Amino acid sequence: MNVTEKFELADGITILACSGYDPTLDVIGMKLSLVREDEVRQTLTISGENKMLNQKFKIDQKALETNDKVLLSSEEAQSGQWQLIGSQ
Repeated sequence: MNVTEKFELADGITILACSGYDPTLDVIGMKLSLVREDEVRQTLTISGENKMLNQKFKIDQKALETNDKVLLSSEEAQSGQWQLIGSQ
């Protein structure tokens, strides 16, 4: 899944908007690695999943929630260079 946006909520939850996800895959509770090329920044535990608010125009996107502190700036998220990949 490609990370396209990052939002930090006041209650400590971070939302990562992602595109290119498999809609049949249940990611809640999964550990996903935040990766750019050969660099693994960190591993995140996904605590929730939501549809994007403007689903009509962002049909291939999903909003993933994590309680982990995400070590990724908003600019990095918007660059389109970062992916979430299932950890082994």
